[in-house]
Amino acid sequence: MEDDSTANEEFLARFQELLRTEDQSSEDSENSSQNHGDYSVAPDAQFSTSLNQNTIWAWHGLRNAGSLPGTNGQHNVKSYPAFSLSDPDTQETGMDYSEKIKSIQPCQMIGMALEFYGSWFLRNVLAENNPESTNIIFDGLIPHIFNLAVHPSGSNVLITLTQACNIDQLSQIICNLILPSSIIIRVSLNVTGSKTIGRLIQLLKRSCFIYPVVTALAEGFHVLMQDQHGAFVIHRCLAQLGSKLNEVLYREAIRTCVTLATHERGCVELNSFINNISGPCRDLLLDTITDNTVFLSQDPKGNFVIQHILDLQHPVFTKKICIRLQGYYIRLSVQKSGSHVVERCLKSSEMRFAVADLINSKRLSLVAHDQFGNYVIQTALKVTKDKDRLLYGYLRKALEPHLESLASHLHGKNLIKLIKDAPPM
Repeated sequence: MEDDSTANEEFLARFQELLRTEDQSSEDSENSSQNHGDYSVAPDAQFSTSLNQNTIWAWHGLRNAGSLPGTNGQHNVKSYPAFSLSDPDTQETGMDYSEKIKSIQPCQMIGMALEFYGSWFLRNVLAENNPESTNIIFDGLIPHIFNLAVHPSGSNVLITLTQACNIDQLSQIICNLILPSSIIIRVSLNVTGSKTIGRLIQLLKRSCFIYPVVTALAEGFHVLMQDQHGAFVIHRCLAQLGSKLNEVLYREAIRTCVTLATHERGCVELNSFINNISGPCRDLLLDTITDNTVFLSQDPKGNFVIQHILDLQHPVFTKKICIRLQGYYIRLSVQKSGSHVVERCLKSSEMRFAVADLINSKRLSLVAHDQFGNYVIQTALKVTKDKDRLLYGYLRKALEPHLESLASHLHGKNLIKLIKDAPPM
């Protein structure tokens, strides 16, 4: 008996230390959720949804139910009575969880799930796989799916519940999470919620429930891809699911790629998306982006996407970009954003288009004297010297009339040094 008491004290000490970690995680979660503006206020107004009960669900449990249980997920958790397991009689070793759960009121269930020891208790009850106990917990928590998903302790209960419940109960959980789709989008924008959805995707990836989940996420694709946590959920889909299931995400990427490319976070996530997309949709996405080459090359964020495609060294799209920029190389060379794209073009297999524009331009001197353009000229001299001596000769000849003015110019000195250090033609 003394050994049991000592072991129980050690057990509680470990959990108290974990509790402090959970509290800190909860604070971080609340701070993060405050950064998402309107989505924390009126989720239902943010997104329309084409999902409905008739087109998605075919299980008899929902058809007979007649209506979907609470879908808005908006509850004031502070109003729920809290249930604490700090009383001595709740800490007995060998506790009969199934009997204890029967004494708990449904209104107490959400308070328990959002409290560390309470969530631990509920998970232990669910682990016993007792259908009666599972039903009691399910009935108490089903109206509060949103609150569970965005809370560090609650999310653990939600995941355990999805593993323990039957198919009809699981279908109700998914309904409450995705109808309307603004709920799952709000959850995905939350630091804890994004991890919850990621875990659900992994659990459901081989089930019939995964397609409705991905479809709901696709309706908020543009918003999710502009957020660190939301993008995590999208990339989890790409990593865990096949191209057929992800096709709805691919279509949304093709539809919104230009606006994403011009967003500070969106351009980064779009580049990552390009790396992970597979199948014919990848070429369609790259084709749509490169159709807007001129516009994106001049954009402070969009130019990074064009550079990324050039770095892929895809012969078709590299050539398409270099051809579309003909007549714009001079203008781009004197822009901070555009000059980087021109340098990437010069380093590509289709450099001849950019070099030809430079050689034939009457504004070559302007480019050579510019703070950004002079780096473009230096790059052009280096790559042509190594890969095409004929183009190198033409470029040097075009620069000769301007060497004197460049020698005394702040941005021309390095260019002059590069020409003088080169061996004679």
